[in-house]
Amino acid sequence: MKKPDKQMRSVWSISTPKPMEKKFGKHPTQKPFNLLERVVLASTNEGDIVLDPFTGSSTTGLAAYSYGRKFIGIDKETEYLDLSIKRFEDLKKEMKIKGRQNSLKAWETNGKAR
Repeated sequence: MKKPDKQMRSVWSISTPKPMEKKFGKHPTQKPFNLLERVVLASTNEGDIVLDPFTGSSTTGLAAYSYGRKFIGIDKETEYLDLSIKRFEDLKKEMKIKGRQNSLKAWETNGKAR
């Protein structure tokens, strides 16, 4: 994603959310993990708190958690909060099984966590 000593490009080419990102259900405005990963890494440091007051399916939170940030997500729709919980449980399980970096590679490259 980042090349040492190079400025990040101003135009990002990022595809839509992968099927694996929607395996528990989808949100109408769901963003790709790769997009929120870049935003989190560019704007926070490890240990920071990331607040998403309209969290939806919590892609921002998943990216934050994956890189050692704390996360607070707010949404009024129970359906999407339940979806968020399932996605967090799945990510935590994958990180435990495969280790943090391997789990993230699975999310980023082939869209298959297993």
